[in-house]
Amino acid sequence: MFERDKKNEGGESVASLIDEDMRITGTVVSSGDIILAGGVEGEIQCRHLFVEDQAKLTGNINAEETVIAGVVSGEVSSGILRIKSTGNFDGILKTSGIEVEEGAIVNARFRKRRR
Repeated sequence: MFERDKKNEGGESVASLIDEDMRITGTVVSSGDIILAGGVEGEIQCRHLFVEDQAKLTGNINAEETVIAGVVSGEVSSGILRIKSTGNFDGILKTSGIEVEEGAIVNARFRKRRR
C-alpha cells in the first residue's frame, strides 16, 4: 500500500504533496521532497521543500534546499534557499546560499550555520 522510496516509472523520486485543502499541525518528516500547497503549523524536515504561492507555513524548516513562493514565518535551516517574487518570509535564516527575486518580501535575521 505505501512505498518507502516512491519513484515514478523513470526511476526519479516523486515528491509528497500537502495539497491546498490540507492543514497540518505538528511535525512533517520525509527523506524525500515535499511540495506544500496547503498550510502547516509546526515543522517540516525533508530533502527539498517547495512552498507554493498560496501555501502558508508557520514554524521551522530543515531541508537541503528550500524554495519559498508562499508565506513562511519561522526559522529556516537550509543549504540553499530561494525566495521567489511571490514569496513572503519573516524569521531567522541559517543558510549557506540565498537567492531572492525582485518583489519578494523578506524580514530576516541571519544566523551562522554550524558545519
